[in-house]
Amino acid sequence: MEIKYTGMELKLHRHGIRTALASVFGAMLIATPLVGDSALANGIVTGKVFWFHLSMALMAIGTVVTAWPGGRKSIPFALPDGLLLLFAGITLATYDRQLDPEPEKLLFGGQLVVLWFLLRYFLTEAPCLKFFFLFVLMLTGLVEAVWGMQQLHGYAYSNHSLFRLTGSFFNPGPYCGYLAVVLPVCLWTALRFQKGMHYFGWVCAGAILIVLPAGMSRSAWMAAVVACGWVYWTERIGWEKTKAVCRRYKNATIPFIAIVAILVGCTIAGVYGMKQDSADGRLLMWKVTVKAIAGQPLAGTGLGGFPAAYAEAQGGYFATGNATDREKRVAGCPEYAFNEYLQIGLEQGVGGLIVFVAWLGNMAYYGIRNRQQGAAGGVLALAVFAVSSYPLQLPSFWVALVFLGAICVTEDGTRTRSSALSVSPVCHITMISLLSLASVCLFILQKGQYEAYKRWGRMQMIYNNKAYESVAEDYHELHDKLKHKPEFLFEEAQCLSKTGQHAEAIRVLERAKRLSGDPMIRYMIAKNRQMLGDYREAEEELLQAIGILPERLYPYYLLAKLYAEPEFYQADKLRAAAGAVLTKKPKVESTAIREMRAFGCLQPFLLGGAGRTITLILRPRRKRLTAQHTALAAGRLHYLGVQPFVHWEHGILEVVAVDAVLADALDTDTGLAVVQQRAVAAVVVSAQLTQQGVDCFRLLRRDFDDHWKNLLSLVPKMGRVVTLFSKISAI
Repeated sequence: MEIKYTGMELKLHRHGIRTALASVFGAMLIATPLVGDSALANGIVTGKVFWFHLSMALMAIGTVVTAWPGGRKSIPFALPDGLLLLFAGITLATYDRQLDPEPEKLLFGGQLVVLWFLLRYFLTEAPCLKFFFLFVLMLTGLVEAVWGMQQLHGYAYSNHSLFRLTGSFFNPGPYCGYLAVVLPVCLWTALRFQKGMHYFGWVCAGAILIVLPAGMSRSAWMAAVVACGWVYWTERIGWEKTKAVCRRYKNATIPFIAIVAILVGCTIAGVYGMKQDSADGRLLMWKVTVKAIAGQPLAGTGLGGFPAAYAEAQGGYFATGNATDREKRVAGCPEYAFNEYLQIGLEQGVGGLIVFVAWLGNMAYYGIRNRQQGAAGGVLALAVFAVSSYPLQLPSFWVALVFLGAICVTEDGTRTRSSALSVSPVCHITMISLLSLASVCLFILQKGQYEAYKRWGRMQMIYNNKAYESVAEDYHELHDKLKHKPEFLFEEAQCLSKTGQHAEAIRVLERAKRLSGDPMIRYMIAKNRQMLGDYREAEEELLQAIGILPERLYPYYLLAKLYAEPEFYQADKLRAAAGAVLTKKPKVESTAIREMRAFGCLQPFLLGGAGRTITLILRPRRKRLTAQHTALAAGRLHYLGVQPFVHWEHGILEVVAVDAVLADALDTDTGLAVVQQRAVAAVVVSAQLTQQGVDCFRLLRRDFDDHWKNLLSLVPKMGRVVTLFSKISAI
């Protein structure tokens, strides 16, 4: 039997297919936050990016297939559409193509622009998709909330070793921020609809409210309170009721506003006090970022230029001497500004910032005008969250923002669209086809990156096991594809350094320094230059790092080791660097700090009162000491009042320190080669402080003045260490 369709039936059939495809692919895109790929390097983020590209390619193909047989002869165009195109143009115009710091973000941004206009097309053709997309968004929020509950109770693994609650994200901050964006949509659904959807909205909102406080994200809390308060006000109160209440209780209005202002101020102060160091750190970030914007307000640094520009600006600020001690203590070198508006102002210039803020404002305005308060509330929550966090650096938030914005801006099909552009069917099909083609091309351009990240993920497992020689060549082969990732460049440089290719490591690290403000990059450059004998350049690199982060102990430790080099020995600078390591108070005490403070060239500066011990560990490069070496060491220990234990094994003598004072002075956690009650291959020279530290140190110095030449003649390859100690003792 042959089935024949009338013109109207065929049109409805095609419309149904188009709507179904848009629903499926739209749901796939909204579900981006739930996706991850452990096989990829940084798979929590990169897995979402590649999923987004794949879903966009499928949507583009489905769109062009269903749009070809027919469609509307008008395309809506509103002010937010133009603002988005303008912002994309500014981003392209300010991009540093020579450095090429963020090629993946450019491709992702291109897909977002395509997604925006495809959504505008679909939502115009099928307004029913608005609520469907909001429903899927609420569903993702519910899944995230349940996921978080499982993590809190130990039924699911966290994505971060320091936090129990992360959801599908890598830390609680973005996780709670995403829940805060979804929450006003849930509240609006619960207030607007009846029966089934009414209950579903309350269930989603309740699940989110259970988990949200556990994340301890103050930015998310503020975003949720502001957005939900606004949604409730628009749905249950409104302007007319507000004005009527103000007129009725005119005398009480001002006291009420004053009380609310006081309560808000107290709340902000309390939230600030919860994590004061974190809050002060963000205030410093904003302050320094504003100074960096003032340096280039129009041109900007371009996309991806924030880290290096921030590090330079912070170093300049500390060099002025106007920074407080607290600012120096909480300073860091962030990859993000923890304020999206300031970061956009620095990267895309003040013009880009104005356009972006106007885009957000217009989306909220259109949402109110089109009675889409839920979507507008989500946009508002994201806008508030962006004031003190970094949501736009993650793909999940951009996808949510584009969907919410398109829902806000698109008018219902029943309303007259004065902004619609009347076009011919051919022009209509051409525009849709070009959008789809652009999406497919962007997918093809990034397709090779998936295999690169997959291979990098496999290499990281070997890298983390310190098998640097095994993966050095693999890192080199991937350099061209991943040279925009500072983390990759650092690992590549580490492999090169460990295999003796110090010059090549420096070349790789110099590029990484232009992409990132991570101080470890500068530290590693200095260490490689020291290995090459470029002491002046190494010193300059470390001093620049100290200028950026003056309260970090590690660069002072590296400086002390640098100044302790016989070819670059500088007594005054060594004393200053060692004093900084020994006296500066770190943010967090750790084993690494104890190891630095126990380093041999710093021991002479550990001069205290009675009962302290000065210790120098001299370890030869061979595994064991000879009998002559050990006998001489035992003699020196006996001379200094330390009773050693000489252990004979397989014809080799070893010294075991069993003296109580000496044993207490040697912390086994420092990684030194002396362990109580265990034979070790090391020469131990120690002196107990019975008087002022300097007097005892002179005793140790006198002993070395008498015997260091004999020790030098008997212990091969120890000349540099013994000479160093003799020089230090003369300070």
